[in-house]
Amino acid sequence: MEYLKSFLIGGSVISGAKIAANVLGPELAPIVGGLPTGIIASFFLTSNASKQKFFEGYAYSSFILFLAILFIHLITSHYKKLSVNMVSGSAFIVWAILSYVIIGAHKKGKI
Repeated sequence: MEYLKSFLIGGSVISGAKIAANVLGPELAPIVGGLPTGIIASFFLTSNASKQKFFEGYAYSSFILFLAILFIHLITSHYKKLSVNMVSGSAFIVWAILSYVIIGAHKKGKI
């Protein structure tokens, strides 16, 4: 039941962003789609220690996400003929790899 609640909250955010894009316009959809689900997810963790570790990783991952979104915006604004999906997919992969590497390095005490 615990995983079902988490799944429903996450799915609601994605569906809400799609609805917001259709109703309010795509430029306002990130208000819903960009909800800090990581903060919401922390409420499902049991101890303060696990929540603190979670937020350590979340801070790194969120900063890298900011850079990825900025990259997507700048590249697709400058190179209008590029596929936004292709740039977004590439940025997503780079975000995932960098997040894993940097959080792993932090965990091992290397940063």
